[in-house]
Amino acid sequence: MGLVPSLPAIDLSTSQEITSEAKIACTVRWISSPTVVDRSANTNLLAGKVRIRGASSQAYEKKSFSLSLDVPTRWLGLKPGRQWVLNAAYVDCSLMRHKLSYDLFQSLSANGVRRHASSSRFVELRLNGKYHGTYLLMERVDGSLLGFTPKGRPSKVPALLYKAIDHEANFSAAGHSGYEQREPDPESQEYWGPLNDLNQFVATASDSDFANAQSGIGSRLDIDNAIDFHLLVLLTSNMDGVDKNFILARDAVTEANPAPRFFFVPWDYDATFGRNWEGSPVEPTLWLSNHLFVRLLSHDVFRQRYSDRWRALRRNEFSVEAAHRWIDDNARTLATTARRNENRWTPIRGVESGSLAFTEDVNQMKEWVVARTRWLDAEMERQTGR
Repeated sequence: MGLVPSLPAIDLSTSQEITSEAKIACTVRWISSPTVVDRSANTNLLAGKVRIRGASSQAYEKKSFSLSLDVPTRWLGLKPGRQWVLNAAYVDCSLMRHKLSYDLFQSLSANGVRRHASSSRFVELRLNGKYHGTYLLMERVDGSLLGFTPKGRPSKVPALLYKAIDHEANFSAAGHSGYEQREPDPESQEYWGPLNDLNQFVATASDSDFANAQSGIGSRLDIDNAIDFHLLVLLTSNMDGVDKNFILARDAVTEANPAPRFFFVPWDYDATFGRNWEGSPVEPTLWLSNHLFVRLLSHDVFRQRYSDRWRALRRNEFSVEAAHRWIDDNARTLATTARRNENRWTPIRGVESGSLAFTEDVNQMKEWVVARTRWLDAEMERQTGR
């Protein structure tokens, strides 16, 4: 099948079967499309390694991939990097839930304060010379993406990045159960102390200590970031987003930055906008929380910050009109390629959303956003008393 993309394409070739156990050698070539010409892209044949990525998603026929290039490369205006994710979005018939969620969170950045998330672009993938579907090319979340102190600079405590991988990552107990360490490299240096301290404080601190303006939770965690993160989880109804599949990060402790605080980075947002992780429908009337957010909402000062932030976002970034614009923009980008992807991968057997076509899922998402924001407006008033 010849590939005539309206999206840029990645031509990925291997001489071995791609597995999840170990990365195998590959070559990659970037192909600009007739409608999207990336003049900054490296179009040379690049060497690298690839493996299948994901947990439960590995069972699906269309796989996601982790791609490691030998040299940093720039594509489609994204930051130059060696590590990339090719997300298959197999159960997401709209193909856009990850990108939509990450772009929404990034849009909350203001006044020099970043809301970090993976930037991404839609591409088509050709695997060993054959069309393989529409993918989302995503930046890997690491210290470089987050603007951390470069490795090798003097620091008392290194920059830290932990990924929540299990529902035990709900801040209700001391320790670090439910997390895996991403930075520093755990094979060279395990470093759990700061995360253990955070979890112990959230789990056991008295109410007065928790809310203390000088030494409380705000000295350990970026509260404004945490509220924005929780509101993103609520808006999108990310079923795993509060106690699994998020990233906690903190910059290095240095003389210039002696008291860095932890902050959230969203990750894994396929179970959003009216769909669960396996594609089943989700009602728009579900409140999602964990022990940390319960504690924040138990204090009047934090309740006020929740209420004020929700109202401000609902007038702008979280308005129905804004969400519909994001969805429509992505739908226009994907219109032609989504049809090719459907022809390649449907019928999707064993996935509850498999009977949906791209346009049907997009329309259902837009209807769901209307119902979800209407319910959340009332529920936020009930939760905050405002």
